[in-house]
Amino acid sequence: MLMFFGNTCVICQEDKLSFRKKKAIFSFASSESYCCENCGAVFVEDELKWRLVEMKDRLNPIWQEFRLKSFYVREWVNLGQAFCGHAAMSSFQDIPQDQK
Repeated sequence: MLMFFGNTCVICQEDKLSFRKKKAIFSFASSESYCCENCGAVFVEDELKWRLVEMKDRLNPIWQEFRLKSFYVREWVNLGQAFCGHAAMSSFQDIPQDQK
């Protein structure tokens, strides 16, 4: 089981994060990420943490401060709440491995 952010993007808190899996051409390797269609945030797994690797708005203070840094899910949630000023965050959800 994979524990992840929940229903709401931790950056913009406006849209759902969607799972994406890309298979590399001429390779057996694949790339897995969680993406937000609203703000363009893209998170990739980094062992037990998650790294922010992309955003549409490169002037966003979260991107400026935390791009390419890895944090645990709870830390990303706390950062998103602190920067967005929202006190409430949707609950986590379990995503079974077979749904990847």
